[in-house]
Amino acid sequence: MLYSRINLLKYNECASAWRVFRKNTRGNKAITLKIFATVALVAMANAPSWSADMDGPPPQYSKEAMQQALQTKERYDVYGLHFDIGKSTLGSGAKTLLDDIATALKNLPDWGLRIVGHTDASGSQEANAKLSLERANTIKAALVERGIDPNRLLAAGAGQDRPIASNDTDEGRTLNRRVELMRFTDSAEARKLLKAMSDYLAAQKAISFAYDASLQIVTNSGQRLGLASSGTVSLSRPDKVHATRSGGFVDVESLFDGKTLTLLGKNVNKYTQVEIPGTVDHLIDALKDKYGLPLPAADLLLTNAYDELMQGVYDAKDLGSGIVNGKECDSLAFRKDDVDFQIWVAQGEQPYPCRMVITSTMVVGGPEYSVQIRDWKTGDAVMHDDYDFKNTSKAEKIDVEDLKHSLNELPENFVVGDGK
Repeated sequence: MLYSRINLLKYNECASAWRVFRKNTRGNKAITLKIFATVALVAMANAPSWSADMDGPPPQYSKEAMQQALQTKERYDVYGLHFDIGKSTLGSGAKTLLDDIATALKNLPDWGLRIVGHTDASGSQEANAKLSLERANTIKAALVERGIDPNRLLAAGAGQDRPIASNDTDEGRTLNRRVELMRFTDSAEARKLLKAMSDYLAAQKAISFAYDASLQIVTNSGQRLGLASSGTVSLSRPDKVHATRSGGFVDVESLFDGKTLTLLGKNVNKYTQVEIPGTVDHLIDALKDKYGLPLPAADLLLTNAYDELMQGVYDAKDLGSGIVNGKECDSLAFRKDDVDFQIWVAQGEQPYPCRMVITSTMVVGGPEYSVQIRDWKTGDAVMHDDYDFKNTSKAEKIDVEDLKHSLNELPENFVVGDGK
């Protein structure tokens, strides 16, 4: 359950709008990332906006163009693979193109290829998702018949969810009916290093750290703007958490003693309490499902962090070493359908996360969230913390729904917007 909480927000000032994005997608537990912060992370909007006004006929296919695109851009949209209407049966004319793809894979044995089927918006969303996956699997089977190792091939169906043109015209629908080829790398070493980090984190009974985070958004004019915050996290397994977060528009403290969660908005001197008895894992789950409130470092506080981080990952790269806060780290990069994320993991006996960058791949400008960890401590080095709430400021107690708007690090003139 890698909790996806992708905000789609607008900043209204005169005629301009800023967009960041949020989408709750549970599905088979989750699809994107929310790391180290109490704010939702950046990922894809409800529908891509990078080329939705594309028009004209599909580009002409050539074997050279296909290979060059996979070599340089790692992706290529194929329009020459035609299917019978509403079916996954390949029509005539597919043989040459399939032969070309197979030849490219044989000539470049280090490549893996992800085959993603896309449809237009005719028919139901559920039927289109099923149909697009069946078509991708048909192409995969055809490449296996041509001698390609099935372990080098992945099939996925996007249905109608990622149009590159308008579905209101015949031309646009033709462009949206396509097969996307995506070259990928699957580094066993990158997965191994991330798993080692996850296992190390899960084994720690006491953890504390401070972090500096930045949420970068992109205006309609293409200007990139950042919102910065800092905070602290103290965890005592299995059921205690104390977290703080301060930004330009928020100052919040969270305490959980195994039974009661207290959220204190210091900037408004108001607090709320909710009964959520159980472990930290249960707390994170309940906050997401019932209250829509994130917790700092939520994914990494889970005992199965690796499974949450890797769900939906199809590309993993080991980029070698990097230095963060003077600490040598392993630099790892991963791709999902909607986001790229890179994480720097400290080398040595304490493989903790030093830095994380999450970038949207489905929105113009690639909005991103980044977080940098400092003052990492575990075990006996963690100072004793008090997880009980003491109302020393005589804050007013209010309902959780009434306090939510004061816990967001975005200013009030950022409001939830519609899908773009």
